Amino acid sequence: MSICVANDIEEPDERRKRKVCTRLGGGDVVPSTFSVKDNYRVNSFYAVLDVIIVSIKERFNEDNLSIIVLCEKLFLTNVLLNDDEVKQISQFYNMNYDELKSEQRMYKVALGKKKQLTLILATNFFMENHFHQSLNIMNDLLKILWTIPVNTCECERSFSSLRRLKAYIRSSTGQEGLSSLSLISIERTFDIDIDTIVTEFVSKNQERKKIF
Repeated sequence: MSICVANDIEEPDERRKRKVCTRLGGGDVVPSTFSVKDNYRVNSFYAVLDVIIVSIKERFNEDNLSIIVLCEKLFLTNVLLNDDEVKQISQFYNMNYDELKSEQRMYKVALGKKKQLTLILATNFFMENHFHQSLNIMNDLLKILWTIPVNTCECERSFSSLRRLKAYIRSSTGQEGLSSLSLISIERTFDIDIDTIVTEFVSKNQERKKIF
């Protein structure tokens, strides 16, 4: 409901239930015990959470590790996948088997004698040869391969940093400020030019220019 208020949207009403004719076994409609808010929480919010939880469990399921290994073999080596391996990938990601098989041949021929690549080198090779425009299925697989983390340590460190950032003295920090602080903390290994940031910060306000 707060989303509706913030965006000046009319709050949804509970849907009117159709009354079944008495001769068909119906009668008076029993009113729902759910309010509109409870109805959306149960049927929308909880449903989305269930989908997210199931997706996370599937993503980090160790049984799917063999698919990741096959994808690495597909992109990072010049060894052709056999029919069973290609079929395993195509069935897992619901892709066309014949197209994936033919695209693999084209990619391996272009790869030539390069025996072992890193994911970065393979991606650069893939883009330089414009395979992202011609090999659609392998392009999708490459995107999937990039989104699969090696482990969850980085994610866990990100959540751990929130406990340090959201301290008692920052109890009133808003979502935007907390997100910015989290980003600075997570990406703290990057070299940041403080002078440039301060100069840009001061230049955006006339009062700051007078003070600094």
